[in-house]
Amino acid sequence: MSSSFEALTDAQRGGAGAKPGGGAERREAVRRPLRSPAMVLLPGQPGRLGRTIDVSETGICVSLADSLPAGTDCLVGFELPDKAGNRKRMQSKAKVVHSVLGSQSDGFKVGMRLTAPPDELVRALQAFVRE
Repeated sequence: MSSSFEALTDAQRGGAGAKPGGGAERREAVRRPLRSPAMVLLPGQPGRLGRTIDVSETGICVSLADSLPAGTDCLVGFELPDKAGNRKRMQSKAKVVHSVLGSQSDGFKVGMRLTAPPDELVRALQAFVRE
């Protein structure tokens, strides 16, 4: 009979696939830093201004003054540079995955999964992340 420790995954034991702090890495895609103005819109509420922290082909992390609960559906807009350095405004529906307090000046780091992003955004993110 194996011990309960032997039944744990590598991530649970702090081995391969683990991240600092003991939790398993949950991201599905490679992220790339992006510092750009952002706007998060929630139904029936004024827009929330923020700044992007990073993006991937499937999600975005935005710094906001206020926390948003996990599971919140929203619309996120931001500027994404192309290969020539031109910035293009992009937007997508998104769902909040997590919201954690950053440093004192950062506010909250709000991670979102893009839900049904437009094809143009998917192509632009793929090109940006793979540069």
